[in-house]
Amino acid sequence: MEGDTPSFLGLIDNGLASWWNPGWGGWGGRYVFRQPYGETHAIWTQGGDLFSRVTSQDTVIGADGKSHTSDQATIWRWREAFQHDFAARMDWTIKPFAEANHNPIAVVNGQSGTAPVFVEAVVGQPVILDASQSHDPDGQALRYSWFHYAEAGSGDGRGFAAVNIVDPESSKVTITATATSRPMWIQTAAAQRPAQGVAHIILSVTDNGLPSLTSYRRIVVEVRAVQ
Repeated sequence: MEGDTPSFLGLIDNGLASWWNPGWGGWGGRYVFRQPYGETHAIWTQGGDLFSRVTSQDTVIGADGKSHTSDQATIWRWREAFQHDFAARMDWTIKPFAEANHNPIAVVNGQSGTAPVFVEAVVGQPVILDASQSHDPDGQALRYSWFHYAEAGSGDGRGFAAVNIVDPESSKVTITATATSRPMWIQTAAAQRPAQGVAHIILSVTDNGLPSLTSYRRIVVEVRAVQ
């Protein structure tokens, strides 16, 4: 509910679209809608429930190669990209267009722009996500990375779907939902699992300029069980 930098970073139209919902996560961090002690109403803030089923913490591999789980990880996981973005914006103030680097254009399944891409999936049935039409305004080579943002999208009443991604460093991937709900700290009986779940897939497209710049697309996969 406070913090000028996280609030500002959430407004940058980088393709993560975290302004749609603070629970989606982005450069400004990821938050949950809850009523902390002493507050008169619910707010978007840090925290969560006792068993970490719905919290504002992300689990990220750090520069030391170890896994870290914290509220701060929701911001520092993007650190290199937003620091490079800031450096490029400084270049834009003093350099001609041709001498500065600019963000790639991420295109997923033919959809350009920065809005989320919504995809429907059925457990066990593969879905293709194709970013091969992505391009760079400066003509630079692009590097692709896809990952399942497992913590994103909490609190909307649906399950956190489980998803596998094949060949996540290529321009085209196959994703397959394996369950509508992943087990959390409290094991949920299969019969009690929700019929629908959601998974957030993040595509990062990075050029080889100086500084290198990254654009994103968020793919929101709405998963349902086999009928």
